[in-house]
Amino acid sequence: MGFFSNLFGGKAKEEAPAAKAPASKTKTVYCPVAGTSIPLAEVEDPVFSQGMMGEGVGIRPSEGKLYAPADGTIAAVFPTGHAVGMQTEDGMELLLHIGIDTVEMKGEGFKAMVEQGAKVKKGDLLVEFDCAAIEAAGFKTTTMVLVSNAAMIGKMSEPKLGQVKPSEELFSFQ
Repeated sequence: MGFFSNLFGGKAKEEAPAAKAPASKTKTVYCPVAGTSIPLAEVEDPVFSQGMMGEGVGIRPSEGKLYAPADGTIAAVFPTGHAVGMQTEDGMELLLHIGIDTVEMKGEGFKAMVEQGAKVKKGDLLVEFDCAAIEAAGFKTTTMVLVSNAAMIGKMSEPKLGQVKPSEELFSFQ
């Protein structure tokens, strides 16, 4: 964020402490969706379960709302609304992917609430999605929370597994 602090001068520096609320820790990913967190190895798609897209977890959602898991910038919103790429303020590259093979739904059941380039705070609503529509179309709703540049930022902690709520700490890097 140094570039932006320099670009915008004192104002960005004054706002920085508010953006770093005590509950937020460096290199920490917070839960983006309510549901049940599972190890990545248990995700029903080998591209994700084998870690090809990054380290993280799968979450079987209990509601159709995806929230920002950290403060950062939206790097990409897939046109279908099923996936969001994000760059956090502390350098993590996140991929939030709703469902398995849901790209085939061509956007049906997904409503992106953000656009590429948007600045977001942990807990901001990113996407609304219809779990029933995903399942009715024959797809799994498992949502992947991945850090694609994990190898460059450290060792991932043991993730929180089981019931999770938005904004709870999910995992971090040392």
